[in-house]
Amino acid sequence: MQVGIDELIHDDRLIKEEKYVKAYYSPTLKLLGIVWQGNFTKEQYIELFESLIAFAEKNQVIGFYSDIRNQGIVSVEGRKHFEKHISPKAAALGIDKTGVVTDASPFKKYYLNMVIRVTGRPTKLCSKPEDALAYILS
Repeated sequence: MQVGIDELIHDDRLIKEEKYVKAYYSPTLKLLGIVWQGNFTKEQYIELFESLIAFAEKNQVIGFYSDIRNQGIVSVEGRKHFEKHISPKAAALGIDKTGVVTDASPFKKYYLNMVIRVTGRPTKLCSKPEDALAYILS
């Protein structure tokens, strides 16, 4: 049975909302998800992921969904913080897979492949939200 993306990305599951991002949690699926909506600072990027790690420390999370089709540019410092701090913490918490929805623009593809390579985490790039969700749940 295929799970619809609205099982995760739905107003009833919203746990954080900023003008540049919305974060969701499905206790049934045990997934965290974010949908980016524009530009953000390095500090906002880091704070978002630190808050999601804090949330995952109190709630069971097995996977992570990220829709970056409308994401602003991630600073080098933000990316390095993610690689050195967030990814290892997520792994320690049992967050095993990441599904990323992307428009596959060259910049985003380069960024994602660099993060995937550095972190060594199981990640799949998808063009459709349902495909990313299916990967995480497989």
